[in-house]
Amino acid sequence: MRSALLLLFLLATPLWAAEGCGQSDEAGSHTRLGMIRQLVDEGRPYAALAHLDATGAKGPGADQLRADILRRTGRPDEARALYRGLLATCLAPAGHHGLGLLAGQEGRIQDSVNELRQARLGLPADPRVRSDLGYALMLAGDLEGARHEFLTARDLAPEDRKAALNLLLLYYRQGNEAEAEAQARRYEVGTDELTKLREEAARLAGQTGGKQ
Repeated sequence: MRSALLLLFLLATPLWAAEGCGQSDEAGSHTRLGMIRQLVDEGRPYAALAHLDATGAKGPGADQLRADILRRTGRPDEARALYRGLLATCLAPAGHHGLGLLAGQEGRIQDSVNELRQARLGLPADPRVRSDLGYALMLAGDLEGARHEFLTARDLAPEDRKAALNLLLLYYRQGNEAEAEAQARRYEVGTDELTKLREEAARLAGQTGGKQ
C-alpha cells in the first residue's frame, strides 16, 4: 500500500482547503491558514504545524488543516478524531475526504471508497476528491469507475499534471498502451517516470489479482 508513487495524496490543495464556515471565530484567519496550507503543499508539514499552533486559530477550517498535517506526519489517530469532528460542520465533505485518505493509507480500501464517495457528494467539482476516489476505485479493482473519476478530474483541472499521471497509471493498469503513450506525450512524462508508472501498474494488478 505504501508506495513512492502513491498518487492518492499528491494533487494540489483542494478547493475548500483554506475556507472556513463563516463563523466569527475564523474571521480574519483565512489568509493565515492559506499561508500555512502553502507550507504543507511545499512539503513542510512540521513547520506548518508550528505556525498553526502559533496562530491559535479555531474553528472547522483550522481543524481541517491540522488534521491534514497530522495525517501527513504519522499521527493518524489524532487526525481521525479531527476529521470525524468535521462531519457535524459545513466542512463535512472535507472530513469524509480525510477519513477516506486515512483508510487508504491503512489498507482499508472499501472504507476508503465509501468515505470518498461521501466526499464527492458534497464536492462534486473538486478535482482532488474525484482523483482520490478514482485511485481508491482502482485499488478496489473497479477500473471503469476509476477511469470515469480520473477523466472528470483531468477535465476539471486540465493544467494539473499530477491528476493526469493517475489517468496514465490507469491506462498502464488496463494494458492500454496506446492511450498511455498519448497521455505521456501530452504531459511530457519522462522515461524514468514512465518506468515507475509501469512498475506501479504491475504492482496494483498483482494486488487485485487482475480484476477488471
